[in-house]
Amino acid sequence: MNKIQYKNYIYIFSACLFSCIFYLVFEYIFTDGKMGVPLDDTWIHFQFADNFAKGYFFQYNPGEYTAGTTSPLYVIVLGSMSYIIKNFIINSVLLSSVFYLLSCIFIYKISLLVLKNDNSLKGLLISSKITPEFISLIIAMLTAFTGRIVWSALSGMETTMFIFFCILGIYYHIKNLQSGKFSLLPSLFISLAAVSRPEGLLLFGLYMFDILVNLIKEKSLKANIRNLFFTLMIFIIITFPYLIFSYTISGHFFPNTFRGQGGGVSLIPNFNYLRIALIYFFRDNFITGSLYIFSLIFYIFSIRKYFQELKLLNLMFLWILLLPLVMSVLIPNWRHHVRYLIPLLPFINLIAMYLIFRILDMNISINLKEFMLKRKNLLAVLILFSFIYYVVYAVALGKNTDNINNQQVKLAHWVKENVKKDETIAINDIGAITFLNKIHIVDMAGLITPEILKYRTYTWKDNLDSLNYLLKKNNVTYIIIYDEWFKEYLAKFGSELTFITSAFLDNNTICGGDEMKVYKTKFNTHNQ
Repeated sequence: MNKIQYKNYIYIFSACLFSCIFYLVFEYIFTDGKMGVPLDDTWIHFQFADNFAKGYFFQYNPGEYTAGTTSPLYVIVLGSMSYIIKNFIINSVLLSSVFYLLSCIFIYKISLLVLKNDNSLKGLLISSKITPEFISLIIAMLTAFTGRIVWSALSGMETTMFIFFCILGIYYHIKNLQSGKFSLLPSLFISLAAVSRPEGLLLFGLYMFDILVNLIKEKSLKANIRNLFFTLMIFIIITFPYLIFSYTISGHFFPNTFRGQGGGVSLIPNFNYLRIALIYFFRDNFITGSLYIFSLIFYIFSIRKYFQELKLLNLMFLWILLLPLVMSVLIPNWRHHVRYLIPLLPFINLIAMYLIFRILDMNISINLKEFMLKRKNLLAVLILFSFIYYVVYAVALGKNTDNINNQQVKLAHWVKENVKKDETIAINDIGAITFLNKIHIVDMAGLITPEILKYRTYTWKDNLDSLNYLLKKNNVTYIIIYDEWFKEYLAKFGSELTFITSAFLDNNTICGGDEMKVYKTKFNTHNQ
């Protein structure tokens, strides 16, 4: 490591630390000092992790196994960390912030690796006297100051851990390609990504494709059969246990959340989802968002030059271009600031910066090229395009957390004061209410009560009797739901419920409904 790189790591660390403090200040202001986390999903992780630490492996209600988490590795990491840091809010935010820092550091390392070994840019960089270290620092800073990434770092979710393992896997893959060797580290880290988020399964498939293309082209496939075997074995050993567990428990390889969020297979992409995803990419940074669009065109026209120009970048191009398309046909869910595509942003920043220099190298405009290269600091102006939504998401973190506090956490305190520990309640947002009360629940959204998902296979109308029977069978005494989610049920069985209280949001920015209502049941199940 030279002095320039050492200084750049200090700059990256400082940028990440500043971002975390800046966002926490906004959270403190908007929550009146109460702080917290901006998603009920984070509280769901708390419950899974707390139970895991107590020996209830992948159980939400102790004693009931469920494939209700899409991030089994994060549950393990968070649960293990709870032995050191008991407060799950501090625990989770610290973890996701550390992974955010590591992600920024390793996107810098990937950028250095690519820029120092990409022959198509060497001449331009030498003539302009712009160093790979300088460009890599800009890429890292773009990542550190991308609002949605910082928001995810303070959300306490698994997102930044997933980003880190994706970056680490691709980093070692590029090192292998550059050195001509075949180590097993990419398989290890991409497999860890796959048990951090199911989208990692796609990344592993793309990684295997890229390996095979290289081995076939270099006529070394036969010589590396053993390495390919161990690559697959690492993937199977790490990822298959949870897939098998999920199938054993629910009859599906994917966790309950996949079906609970409307996951399925469509032959036609959801173009509205793709449109919204592009809008968010433009908001992150107008320049990098524009270059993201251009990256598709560039990739299509450059793929024939794969081994001359795209060898080190191919996996990243495939990842950023195919994940949105795959999501659009499997689970086109744009909730929570399209958070399932946030892991692409570091790679989009890298590809965008690479494309800027490729465009300059085309000599489309000599004057523009000379102007940009003589004033290299103009490249740093790119970062300024991130700052509009950098502040917007700082505000969003505060408002989102305040919403969760004023709805889910508020009703959690109501449950603590009014519901006995041996009672069962039914709720559709299961995080804060369950974790803060350690009470037995029926999940009206089906994530940990898969029977509900069966009832939603067709229409509620066909299964309302079954749903009501399930609630009665479980001796449910209170139901806490959004009315608009269960209109059919309330229309048919509302006479068996008594409205008690509610938590209403004047400015809802993240919750599934403006008003969450508490109903007391009239099932009289305790007397039957």
